[in-house]
Amino acid sequence: MRNIAEIKRDLSGKIAEVKAIENTAENAEVLKKGLDEINAIRMELNAASEVEAAEQLVAEQHFEKEAKKGHSFSFVKFMREASQNGLTGIEKDAADAGRDEYRRLGLTQQGAVIPSAVLKAAAGQNYTTNADGGYMKEEMTPRYLDTLRNKLVIAQLGATYLTDLVGTLPVISASDITAGWLAEGGVGTISKSTIARATMTPHRAFVAGAVTKDLLRQTSHDVEAMIREKLVYAHANLIDTAAIAGSGTSNQPTGILNADGVGSVVMGTNGGALTWAKLVALETTVNAANGNRGKLAYLTNAKVIGEMKSIERAAGTARFILDDAGKANGYPVEWSNVVPSNLSKGSSSACSALIFGNWEDLYVGQWGGIDLVVDPYTLALNADVRFVLNAWNDVLVAQPASFAAIKDITTA
Repeated sequence: MRNIAEIKRDLSGKIAEVKAIENTAENAEVLKKGLDEINAIRMELNAASEVEAAEQLVAEQHFEKEAKKGHSFSFVKFMREASQNGLTGIEKDAADAGRDEYRRLGLTQQGAVIPSAVLKAAAGQNYTTNADGGYMKEEMTPRYLDTLRNKLVIAQLGATYLTDLVGTLPVISASDITAGWLAEGGVGTISKSTIARATMTPHRAFVAGAVTKDLLRQTSHDVEAMIREKLVYAHANLIDTAAIAGSGTSNQPTGILNADGVGSVVMGTNGGALTWAKLVALETTVNAANGNRGKLAYLTNAKVIGEMKSIERAAGTARFILDDAGKANGYPVEWSNVVPSNLSKGSSSACSALIFGNWEDLYVGQWGGIDLVVDPYTLALNADVRFVLNAWNDVLVAQPASFAAIKDITTA
């Protein structure tokens, strides 16, 4: 489901478009079609508003219960009680809301669900009335999804996040219609726009691990933060890796490096060291495809970053590819080791990748909250509790021409 701001922009644009059509008999069909599209967008807006209102209500009720009961939602307590006699308190309220959310989204629940409204709640939330105990309440650490998104490099670069999706999500794009000049009486060639459609579908992402029963008995904030951080990192790393290098096979989404239509710049038959000219060629490739808009930036790995700091733009200038401001060719540069450094090209088998593009055209989809299955039996002989976290995500390179990549950079 698209966010409300995006739907409102489409609605405003469509209304302006229809208003500009002259109300004549010849335009009757066009006007009718335009009005039907306006009504369809309004229905989508109403549905999105209802979803947002429902989630806001869940979040508000959740915080009210936290304030009354004097503690915040705890992953440790959730897992401990799920492995014993059942959930109580705020954790039970969250699971009830999660169950209702999964029913609405048509997802199959396997364990206890932590709803997206709780996952997305703002960081730093505390009691609103200081005199009633607010000064004594320890400020919360960031909630699950906030931490997750902050840890994703693609989020920092500006990737577009689509949350609370229902079913599959079609993403439509269209080619331009050709225009030209003709002599008086000349016959023009009729052209039409080619419509392309890609679909985002929920891929099951899972995180599995185990903790000891002794650890789950702890009430320490440090233990809570440690367990949450491990869950967050594993899930974040999975999504990040898929967005950059997902194969599109074996249930993986297709990442930028394997998406059809992404521009390509080649170093050589057996790869080669990065040069200033090749780095600029990435920008040129995107510009030539009219992808030079939005949040443009480079992304690579630690090995290439090290090379960029030591390779001069031109010999003897002491001006390096990566400048002191952390930019290259005037654009921000980010790095993450999820960008592969083990690609093959000719006789080279340790090549790295470098990507340039408009990161707003990389979509990350999320369907609902997370399903957490807690199993106290399988590892009972070790006094361990096994857990399996299931989430439903997808990534889509919405406009492949907005990106260009080098896949054969050799490093020292």
